[in-house]
Amino acid sequence: MPDIAVVGPWAREKLDALARYLDFYTKVLKNQPWRTIYVDAFAGGGQARIRKDAAPASEVIPLFELDTEADADQAELIDGSPRIALNVANPFSRYVFIENDPKRCAELEAVRREFEGSREIDILPMGAAEGIEWVAAKPISRSSHRGVAFLDPFGAHLEWASVQKLADTGIFEVVVNFALSMAIQRMLPNSGEIPDAWAKTLDAYFGSRAWFDEVYRERSRGLFNSGGYEKREDYAERLLQLYRARLKSAFGHVSTPRLIRNSKGAPLYYLLWAGPHSKGLQGADYILSMGENLGPKRRKSAAS
Repeated sequence: MPDIAVVGPWAREKLDALARYLDFYTKVLKNQPWRTIYVDAFAGGGQARIRKDAAPASEVIPLFELDTEADADQAELIDGSPRIALNVANPFSRYVFIENDPKRCAELEAVRREFEGSREIDILPMGAAEGIEWVAAKPISRSSHRGVAFLDPFGAHLEWASVQKLADTGIFEVVVNFALSMAIQRMLPNSGEIPDAWAKTLDAYFGSRAWFDEVYRERSRGLFNSGGYEKREDYAERLLQLYRARLKSAFGHVSTPRLIRNSKGAPLYYLLWAGPHSKGLQGADYILSMGENLGPKRRKSAAS
């Protein structure tokens, strides 16, 4: 049996939102003269299995796991983001799937053969940063192209430099998995004493060391306290707003966040849209609002 990725039940919510937005986007542009590009920077193999059994209470599990015979007996096979994009009613002119896992690339090659003659597909067997560099170096311009990039990293392995490179083209909108609870919070110890490797990952993710001051403040010195750092109570909300501000600065518009929760109701990550056009923002806000209502009370809870 092939090693198909296994995902938690929350993955369906993310993929449904992506499908709705791609359908909206391609309908808006179907009679326009531009060539359209879909870029999937962490493409995977094209399909995954959703576990039907409840996850452990802690939900401390990887986003993707290798399939096992026991998993397969309890799991439903679903289309991943590549197939969702390929199956939109109004196809993109070109698809670029970036994936550095050889097994997943082999699965994508099978997908390409399946759509041969009806879709133009590039499969790049490399990391996201290198793949986005490849895309940005192509002869694309605002006069001739429009595009959507889906940025759904495993953990915090998405460099801000890559996001900025997409923004600099002037043609791309992005849908981003901001993995706050699934990845980022796990690299933020209460003491503020962060291992160098984690700090470098966070620097690359946010594009600077600004995240540190959003998370930590200096602890007051006292009789039994020698100083150091402590976490701010609202640090998670501050990180979310820092990232949204960076997206808005880079692209011009950024959506209201869509919170994705695990099967126990705990927050996992946010879906964010950013792009250069207000029409895209209207569509993204409408589609992302079809999920959880992030009013003030829920927003505070989600950021705790």
